[in-house]
Amino acid sequence: MKFISALIITFVTLFSLVSAHSSMLYPPVRGHPKNPNTAVQDFACIIAPLNGGGGCNPKPFPCGGYPMDKKVVTTFKAGQVIDVKFFNPNFQNIKTANPNNDQARHNGGLCEFALSYDGGKTYTVIATYHKTCPDIFFENWKVKIPENAPSCDNPGKCIFSWSWINAVGAREFYQNCADIKLVGNSTEPLPIIDITRANLPIFKNTITPEGDPKNTGNAKGF
Repeated sequence: MKFISALIITFVTLFSLVSAHSSMLYPPVRGHPKNPNTAVQDFACIIAPLNGGGGCNPKPFPCGGYPMDKKVVTTFKAGQVIDVKFFNPNFQNIKTANPNNDQARHNGGLCEFALSYDGGKTYTVIATYHKTCPDIFFENWKVKIPENAPSCDNPGKCIFSWSWINAVGAREFYQNCADIKLVGNSTEPLPIIDITRANLPIFKNTITPEGDPKNTGNAKGF
């Protein structure tokens, strides 16, 4: 009986760990079960950090190792402001969900959005959110494509990246990548402004960003 109880506790703990995580939903993400153009569908671990855990194996950097989409259908224009959305399979109906329930917000942390023109080797950070990111209960995570972003129509190379380093809990690193096309006017490349790389063995450094214990959604910046 004690063994069965221990198994139940372990299962609940693992489920809670996974349900607490999140993934980017829009723009459509490589490997995401809700992306109709994804080359693979990872139902179990798309919301897990690259570190693994909760029954998920570690995933490689960059982009979790997911292959590029079979078809690239998302196009952004230089200067465009987009609303990034997040996903958690245990909170399908946001209207009936309780924001006070623990969906592993981890008190937010450091959230960065970036563009890559070389398939995730180098990045240009274009928006940084502090403390309260991500959160499926806020749909207006505003990110502006730089006015001087050059065009990019090279499948597999043009990436919109979301990365997150949580403030509370195990030191983790999340990243999702969306295959996109960019329409711009500039002929000059964007300057390299690298994403924060931490909390994975290949990065060799560990950080704990500032968090927002109240999880109000007000401690974020555009």
